Amino acid sequence: MCEGFGVIVTKDGRYLFCEPDADGNVSHSEILRRAGIKDNTDHFVRNFVRVEIPTWKIGSFRFDEESTLPGWADEDAVKTRCDKLLKRVAPARAEYEKVCAPARAEYEKVCDAAWAEYQKVCDAAWAEYQKVCAPARAEYEKVCDAAWAEYQKVCDAARAEFITKISTIDGYVREL
Repeated sequence: MCEGFGVIVTKDGRYLFCEPDADGNVSHSEILRRAGIKDNTDHFVRNFVRVEIPTWKIGSFRFDEESTLPGWADEDAVKTRCDKLLKRVAPARAEYEKVCAPARAEYEKVCDAAWAEYQKVCDAAWAEYQKVCAPARAEYEKVCDAAWAEYQKVCDAARAEFITKISTIDGYVREL
């Protein structure tokens, strides 16, 4: 995933890019998809390289490659051309950020208010739940304890009757 401004530089000298996503990153995959270029599969015969400029300033220029560049890629020439490209894109990027910053602030303001309201409602609901839950739990325990005692009484009587009946059967061995 490319961070910041991404460019695909082709062996035939084309510099391809597209608009950034909401986070300000230009996707190399999206550039390749739109240009109809298949991704590099052979690192020895590559027809393009990926450039990444994370801060949108030429000082952060780097090739987004796993190892060495192909012989046709002249780092200085690519860097110079990317710098010119960044300068052409900069006014549009500045306008985008100028518009997005207040919109983002408004979004966060609205979301913060909604979150506070949500928390208030959740806290009240939780308090009500706690208030109702404790007495309900106590009633549950009381009913369960009574039911368990009745169950034990019935089982003990049934067990005693069972033992009495089987003790009359031939072959029954009783522990002493």
